Amino acid sequence: MLLCRSLFLRGLFFFCIWKIFAGNVGAVTPENPISGTLEAGNEIQDAPLVPPGGPQPNEYGTPTPGQSFLDRFREGPAIIPPGGPQPNQYGEPMLLSPLTGPGKKYPSVQVGGVFAVDSVWFSQDKQNIKSVGDELDGTAIKRAMLTMFGSVSDNVDYRFQFDLGRAGRPSIFDMYLDLKLEEVIQGRLRIGHFRQPFSLEELTSFRFNPFIDRSSLYLFNPSRRMGVGLFDWDEDLTSTWFVSVFRANSDLYGDDLADRGGVGGSGRITKCFWYEKEGTEVLHGGLSYAIVSPTNNILNIGRNGGNAPELFVSQGQFATAGFQQTQSMLWVMNLPADYFQYFHAEAALVHGPLSVQTEADLMRVTTSRDPGMYKKRTIANLGTAPIFGGCYIFATWFLTGEHRTYDRNLAVFDRIMPKSRADKGNLLGGAWELGVRFNYLTLNSEQVTGGKIMDPTFAVNWYLNPYTKFSFNYIPVWLQAPNGAQIVNDRNTKQQQYNSQASAWGIQAQVDF
Repeated sequence: MLLCRSLFLRGLFFFCIWKIFAGNVGAVTPENPISGTLEAGNEIQDAPLVPPGGPQPNEYGTPTPGQSFLDRFREGPAIIPPGGPQPNQYGEPMLLSPLTGPGKKYPSVQVGGVFAVDSVWFSQDKQNIKSVGDELDGTAIKRAMLTMFGSVSDNVDYRFQFDLGRAGRPSIFDMYLDLKLEEVIQGRLRIGHFRQPFSLEELTSFRFNPFIDRSSLYLFNPSRRMGVGLFDWDEDLTSTWFVSVFRANSDLYGDDLADRGGVGGSGRITKCFWYEKEGTEVLHGGLSYAIVSPTNNILNIGRNGGNAPELFVSQGQFATAGFQQTQSMLWVMNLPADYFQYFHAEAALVHGPLSVQTEADLMRVTTSRDPGMYKKRTIANLGTAPIFGGCYIFATWFLTGEHRTYDRNLAVFDRIMPKSRADKGNLLGGAWELGVRFNYLTLNSEQVTGGKIMDPTFAVNWYLNPYTKFSFNYIPVWLQAPNGAQIVNDRNTKQQQYNSQASAWGIQAQVDF
């Protein structure tokens, strides 16, 4: 079954690539089996004659002239409408115009994508290797994503995104539909696999974050899950809200099966207190809360998935013999939990070329009281309520005078627009940005000793144009054990943990469209 799904998604990926570079992606409309006509919106038109070789890429339905994808790419970003990006772009607003021609309104199709290539290196002292094992150096295609989104009617939007670069190869990312039912409910209803409403850093696309990977708080985030959500913003573009219910765990294909636990809910509210001088002066604040009953009442944090320290690459397909990946230096495994709660706060300031952003999390776990359900090594934690937490704060500065772009509709950060481009006669043009982030995370509480990490990140970013970015990150790491060396609970094997040090370096080349 997994092989069939993988082959299908890979075939779909190459089919879409062919569609993009062949010219236009036409507005596809279903044929009426009774009348032999094609329906477009509420209009019924005569079906065109189909040539013997089948419909051409831009002729499915009524032929519609339009720009090729490369023509649109050369022109640069489309102008954002006054109302801001559309609801189906929540979390990853796109700036390219639709590929469909002017002759058809629905379905509309927009196509985008991104690929990123990373190289990472680690150095560890002997105590760090004893604590967490050997961190592998490597180079990998970090992301190879294709995204399609648009509308099929006045009140139904969609988004479809998958990635050939992550461990599922391919992995399902966004796959959802949005319903605008203003006569029934206030807001927009989202159904499918999507980012849950939690954290400014999480909801801002990785393409527009100033560091190669998100902070260690990412270990706490619900991230993408199958669920149902409701969101909206006010007319003054100062407040947003987003609530959802979801399955607690999704595999690499968005699926989740469990008889015990496996459900959760989340909510986020934000306020833009200050937006002046066309977005060069911004003050943002927000709060999030989530409560989750983990799948099969077993909680796992970290280890597989990196982000502590904040550099991650993998090799091969997950659950195969050739699969390897860099590991998180913090983790808690097989913790018996009835449910856990997240408490989250976020704030961001943009003052011209200076940007400051900070977030903090507390995670309170209510462990189970039933010893008959769990293995002996976890019984010591029954009936306890460990509290984990962390925070980060970062500052960035554009040496070339640009500023981070804030989207008031969605309360996230958007694409950097350089004042110049690296081009012939200006090879070092574009936007240059310096960044520093302080990161702290602890998984030590009660009898659980998952580790404590402190690691700043130093970053240099070069935006050659709005779509191309080169990044360099350096991360010195300090790993702390509660009392020097001790046995660590709730890991797959008993392992000594030591106060230790490590360093990580990473470079990334990214292009998106």
